[in-house]
Amino acid sequence: MKPAKHLNPPALQYAGGKGDPYVTTIAEWIEKPQADMSYDLCVLGVPLSKSSISFSGAHLHPATFRKLWSNFTTYHWDLDLDFTQLRAVDFGDIAMHVTDIATCHQNIQETMQEVTTTYPEIFPITVGGDHSITAPLIKGRKAANGKRIGIIQFDAHLDVRDMSYGGPSNGTPIRNLVESKTVKGEDIVTIGIRNFVNSRLYRDYTEEKGIHVISSKQVHMRGIESVIKEAMERLEACEEVYVTFDIDALDQSFVPGVPAIGPQGLTTDQLFSSASTLGAWSKVTAMDMVCVDPSVDLRDITSRVSLHLFLHFVSGLCQQ
Repeated sequence: MKPAKHLNPPALQYAGGKGDPYVTTIAEWIEKPQADMSYDLCVLGVPLSKSSISFSGAHLHPATFRKLWSNFTTYHWDLDLDFTQLRAVDFGDIAMHVTDIATCHQNIQETMQEVTTTYPEIFPITVGGDHSITAPLIKGRKAANGKRIGIIQFDAHLDVRDMSYGGPSNGTPIRNLVESKTVKGEDIVTIGIRNFVNSRLYRDYTEEKGIHVISSKQVHMRGIESVIKEAMERLEACEEVYVTFDIDALDQSFVPGVPAIGPQGLTTDQLFSSASTLGAWSKVTAMDMVCVDPSVDLRDITSRVSLHLFLHFVSGLCQQ
């Protein structure tokens, strides 16, 4: 079964292997695609990092993410919840061109459009790759259903760089979506902005477009629950909400394997709590995780964080 034209099986596939009849690992839970089967959520890999402004090995993340599936189980202790009640499938990786970023982005957009059209009830979770992939993913959903889409972005950066300087990159997805009229500025909430990684002119741009920004310091002062509640209230008028997690929103002490490592970021507890809450919100219909570079990581620490982010989000989906 090939779920969409540009999708290919992962280059490496890790067998679950039933070592204990009383334990279900993530590798056992997530299935390979089968014809005539209905699924609640799908995993899409996007191994792209050519579009990163700084050097990044984020194209390696989908493979490392999958490699860790055999290390963790489907049971959430604090919630006393096992999410094997959901059917999950790995649709594989979207095909990337060797050199042409525009073709890569077109493949991403067409794949998301096809998946959304063919499987309207499935929840797509995309594993990047750099943050440039978010723009074509959301454009694909917009092309498929025409709905008013809101965005909740967790990021240290505004991602509104001028695209006339180098074209679409990991620093441009929000501007790309606003200027293409895919998403309205007032339908975007960005959480986790840090000091010394943005500019005054780009702050002016976000304010002009009506993008609501909450800094990491504000999150620490107010509490993540208050911030997420505000974000949800602001996007209540949207027909659906897309959540994008740039892992560099986290403090460098938690994620050594991100290209834009830096202090004063969010904590893993704050991000995991956000993922659970937003996963349980019925208005959220798709999610991605980007900017993890396994080539500079230590013992897969950062990939383990992204996997736990995924698991907390899925725990939220179980509570819808």
